[in-house]
Amino acid sequence: MTMLQQETNAGASLELEETIERLAKPYLEPRRHAVVAIGILRGDEKRVFGFGDLSPYGGAGYGELIYEIGSITKVFTTTLLAGLLAEGKVRLDDPVGRYESALPADHPVKLRHLATHTSGLPTASLAKRLLNRFDRKTYRDPFCLFSVEEALAYLRRKGPERAGKKFRYSNAGMGLLGRIAARQLGTDYEGAVRERIAGPYGMKDTGIALASEQRGRAVPGYSGLLGNETRQPDLVMKDFEGAGALRSTVNDLFRFLSVHMAASRDPADPLALCHRVHHEMNDRAGVGLGWIVHRTGKFVWHNGGTHGFSSFMGFRQDRPHGVVVLSNYRPGVGRVTTDLIGAELLKLP
Repeated sequence: MTMLQQETNAGASLELEETIERLAKPYLEPRRHAVVAIGILRGDEKRVFGFGDLSPYGGAGYGELIYEIGSITKVFTTTLLAGLLAEGKVRLDDPVGRYESALPADHPVKLRHLATHTSGLPTASLAKRLLNRFDRKTYRDPFCLFSVEEALAYLRRKGPERAGKKFRYSNAGMGLLGRIAARQLGTDYEGAVRERIAGPYGMKDTGIALASEQRGRAVPGYSGLLGNETRQPDLVMKDFEGAGALRSTVNDLFRFLSVHMAASRDPADPLALCHRVHHEMNDRAGVGLGWIVHRTGKFVWHNGGTHGFSSFMGFRQDRPHGVVVLSNYRPGVGRVTTDLIGAELLKLP
């Protein structure tokens, strides 16, 4: 296991290095091809730690390596929404039917419901998954049970009875929100992110399509553990890109986090709306606009996973402390995950 600290403007303490190595070691041991980048942001201090072989990446540091960030894309989608709200181009309680002609204009599912996973659209449904096996002709994005037409038809049928009542994490719902936001800006989803977020924030390596130079810094994704590891194909999404299609780096996500951390301390900032609880999930946490907001410690976070990548990004509202963890292995296997590493690093004093 090797570690290299880069892209910092302050020396990391030995204690911090030891903590990161302790957390990362059990994650790395069963993953032979792991390349993991970890970023710690404290005020203006940025520290990047990395594990894995850098030799294939042409001299790039860990902070410059490009990963699929999966569902962290969702908080980019709600960042677009916050900008549209501030400009008066949309309202949080606008019916989705105002922007999707397949629904009645006064349909009860609102933009608020898409942004908080309370539209009623599910991500997991055994019955729908089984039906999809018998319908191979309909295109559906990875991790989405529905095509666009199917999602709108589901909302038309089920929305009136389910809107706003229960948190049901939904890739299709957030994907619809990304589609609506991009259309309001007169572009596609990647164009909207570049115009409103990546460009203004200085995030040169955040997007969907990769330029030739960027492909040389893109880490390959894997699934499985020691002895059963499989290289995974690159993620391709066409309809619901706002749910999980973005690629990014630790350095770029530092810039994104910095903007959101500053906004969370300024109630007048339009982005502060993203970090307020809009729907209670349980007695410990609620959902903001996209973000998960924990009561204890004021943690605000999101994670991500694709066929070959897992990610975590979060910050504290009680002090300027943020964390990014990017890995080239899919989530959900083993006792130590990128979520656990990220959460433990957020708890540091």
